[in-house]
Amino acid sequence: MKGVINVTKQRMKLSLTEEAKHYIQMYMEEHDIGFTGDAISQICQEHKEQKAQEWSLKYISEVVSHNLHDVLKEELKKIRLGTNATDKNTQILIEYMNGLFAFHGFKGLITTGMREMDSTRIARETVEERIAHQRQKRIDWEESRGKSSSTK
Repeated sequence: MKGVINVTKQRMKLSLTEEAKHYIQMYMEEHDIGFTGDAISQICQEHKEQKAQEWSLKYISEVVSHNLHDVLKEELKKIRLGTNATDKNTQILIEYMNGLFAFHGFKGLITTGMREMDSTRIARETVEERIAHQRQKRIDWEESRGKSSSTK
């Protein structure tokens, strides 16, 4: 047998299925092995090596879980940063509005549902256009990223 040096052998009596017997005979022909015992020993050794190299389900689960955690962590970081910026801008606007109300002595509030000022309409349209533009840029970027990674 190839690769076996000074191995102590022990005699065994075996009962095999026809299929197993046929497999061993085919294996012996393919690997140019003259003795059935040597073929079985080599098959066992190959099986042992293959089993040692297999990724266990636990290992695969850990790797996938770790990678998923990293991806989600990065995405959540982006969301958190965006939310923080929005919160900051909202608080700044509240401070501006409070200052304007105090400066002009306003006692009540007219909502945009009651009357929308031209300046408010322009500001709303500008913000809507900016959001739509940013959304389109993100979609274009995601598509280009998806196409480039699928062609690799």
